[in-house]
Amino acid sequence: MEIVAIIPARLASTRFPNKVLAKIGEKTLLQMVYERVKSVPTIDKIYIATADDEIKSCAHSFGAEVIMTSPGHRSGTSRIAEAVQNISGKIILNVQADEPLISPQLLAHLVNMMKTDSKIQILTPIKKIENPQQYTDPNVVKVVFDKDNYALYFSRQPIPTEGDKYKHIGVYCYRREVLLYYPQLEPSPLEKQEKLEQLRFLWHGYKIKVEITNYDSIGVDTPEDLEKVREVLLL
Repeated sequence: MEIVAIIPARLASTRFPNKVLAKIGEKTLLQMVYERVKSVPTIDKIYIATADDEIKSCAHSFGAEVIMTSPGHRSGTSRIAEAVQNISGKIILNVQADEPLISPQLLAHLVNMMKTDSKIQILTPIKKIENPQQYTDPNVVKVVFDKDNYALYFSRQPIPTEGDKYKHIGVYCYRREVLLYYPQLEPSPLEKQEKLEQLRFLWHGYKIKVEITNYDSIGVDTPEDLEKVREVLLL
C-alpha cells in the first residue's frame, strides 16, 4: 500500500506573507518540514504542491519533487486533491508547510493507524491544551469529539465543554477516494465562517477520527510564532 505525503505551500498567507520561505538558521520552514517528513521510513513518496515558482525553486534547491497546481485554491486540502489526480498512493498524508516542529514519530503513528484500520476515512491528531491562553487564541484550533474519538466540531473560538480541552495539530491522513471527492463537495457555511477546511467534510457527513497525542507542534501563523520556534530550537 503506497503512502504519499504532500506538503501544500503558498506565498500568499494573509497573516504572514511568504512565511514558508522564512528561515530558521540556514533552512526555510518548507525545508524543515520536508526533512521531518522524509525521515519517516513508512512514507514512500513526498511532494510539495504549489502554484508559486519561487516555492518550486526553493523546493528543488533541497531535492524535493514538486507538483504545480492551480493558483485558485483556497485551502491546502483542495490543492492536494488536485495534486493527487496524476500520482499514485492509497493513503495521502497532508502535512502543513508551516509546521517545522512536526514529529516524525507522530507521522509514522498516523500512517500505521490508517494501514491497520480500514474504517478510518480521515485521521488527524489532537493534543490536550496545557496553556489556558491557547483556549482563547483564534490561531489555535479547538476540537470536541465523541466517545469513539470522532470529531464533532472544530473552531477557532472556545468550544463549551467540561474537563480537558483539546487543540488540533495541522496534519491529516486521507483515503485517496475521500480526498479526490473533496472538490465536488459544496463549501459549508461553517467552513466559510471559521476558515477551517476540515469542516466541509463534517458538514457533508464524513467522519474524522482524532488521535490524542502528547507530541506538540507550533504552527507558524505569525512572525511571533516564528520566534517561538526559534526559541524551542535555541537558534
